[in-house]
Amino acid sequence: MNKKLSMLFLGLVLILCPQIVFASHLKVDNALMSEVNKETKLAKIKFNVSWDNSWKNDVNSDGIWVFAKFQTPEGDWKHVNLRSASNADFDYLDHTPEMFSSGDNVDLGMLVPAEKTGAFIFRTKGKGTTVSKDVQLIWDYAKDGVSDDQILKTSVKVFGLEMVYVPQDKYYVGDPVGADGPDNALYEYPNNGAYLVASEDPILVDQVEGALYCDQDNPRSRDDTPFTIPAEFPKGYKAFWIMKYELTSQQFADFLNTLNRKQQQSMVEADISQDEIKNYYVKTDTEEEHIRNSLVVSKTGNGIKEPVKFYTYAPARALNFMSWSNVAAVGDWAGLRPITELEYEKASRGPKEAIANELAWGVDMGSPLSGRVQTFDGADGSGYEKKVPQMGVVNTCMGGGIAPFDVGKKEKPDNPGFEGPVSGEVFENSQQHKGVSERINLGASYYGVLNLSGNLWERCVTMGHELGRAFDGQHGDGELSEDGFSNVTNWPDQDGAGAGNRGGVWSSPHPKYLRISLRFAANFPRSKDGKNSGIRLGF
Repeated sequence: MNKKLSMLFLGLVLILCPQIVFASHLKVDNALMSEVNKETKLAKIKFNVSWDNSWKNDVNSDGIWVFAKFQTPEGDWKHVNLRSASNADFDYLDHTPEMFSSGDNVDLGMLVPAEKTGAFIFRTKGKGTTVSKDVQLIWDYAKDGVSDDQILKTSVKVFGLEMVYVPQDKYYVGDPVGADGPDNALYEYPNNGAYLVASEDPILVDQVEGALYCDQDNPRSRDDTPFTIPAEFPKGYKAFWIMKYELTSQQFADFLNTLNRKQQQSMVEADISQDEIKNYYVKTDTEEEHIRNSLVVSKTGNGIKEPVKFYTYAPARALNFMSWSNVAAVGDWAGLRPITELEYEKASRGPKEAIANELAWGVDMGSPLSGRVQTFDGADGSGYEKKVPQMGVVNTCMGGGIAPFDVGKKEKPDNPGFEGPVSGEVFENSQQHKGVSERINLGASYYGVLNLSGNLWERCVTMGHELGRAFDGQHGDGELSEDGFSNVTNWPDQDGAGAGNRGGVWSSPHPKYLRISLRFAANFPRSKDGKNSGIRLGF
């Protein structure tokens, strides 16, 4: 055989990874390293991708953020850095780099950002279920420290997250009622309604005519004024991507299963150092399920050195008990970043005029167009369950969960109610009611993001703290510190200072707590896990 040819194509290495990655109905499977070129130091990573309810319309599109990890000879999982970037900003057109491929679906496009830590796959037209085989990423393996001898023994995994594109546009932040609106809601001083964000220029927060301002009825809202939100702080005017759903139990388990034992310990609350893990519900540090957190490990047989294997029996259920350390670590590991509280409002409201007491699906809190279900039809936590009853507009998880019975008033429930979060897509799966818009039926934001009001807190970087205002939107690089924490410059640190909460939760007793302009905990530097906290990231 020609020696040069044998070096160029070692053909179909076929190092398979049996894992299937789920995000809602997203599947990323059949990942393999199909070809290695030792001369150019490039490897082809192929996989299949499919997801439901995708779209490209006149407003925006959804997409999938895909990224890969490889296993070193020592057993550690490291991030795959791609060969090429698209050298173009996202514009809904296909910008697939040379040798890359979005697969066999002609309606799909690909964009690899300048960071080259992953790729966006998206529809260029149409809507519905999307399937593509033989999607191809090109890995520059030598730059990741992999030798020619090692590459033939290297395993790869490909991960995916459903995202929604939020295009560049001006928008209103806050509540038009002003000082008499929701607690600590933003407005234009002195009482000029919601504040128009029309650029990424610095914003003055002060009690002067035309400035951005919010009252402060508790210390969890903001620093003392005046202060300026820097130009570098992402304000939502520029385009960005945001996760369509809150992070699921399966996605967090997938994340943990690429860490070493020391890093894993930093991400959970139970002691996992021994072979027997008594409190095998590791995020709640309990021996049984607590508030629907379904992340578990085996009770015995874990050894003391090798990584622990994490599981879940409700893979699509939004995962609660997320600390700020969890938020930042997953963001860094995935090549994404936290979102800011201003981006949260933009993703909810879009460019429309602000509505007083507005919920994420574009109605005020007094509207009858919201509610909660009693139970499910289908496997709870599967991502395919439907609401029961089917009648009535039911589009959020609030009031203690999905219709729990009156605790303390009845010995037995009228229904199998519970306290805790639900799967992000339960309202998508359910009957859509005539005469009601799709947005309201789904509880969706202007851009199609789900569960921005209710279910779990949205952990955001706050403009109300000096450490939050230092955030400049840098993305993660795919690698964590030796201890398993994020190490991106200018992100809020492990203690959570500079971060806060927006959007209301499953335990919110009234729709008023779901209002998108509500800021009563926007500067709440809670570092530890909380029953109400989830993860939603951006790019």
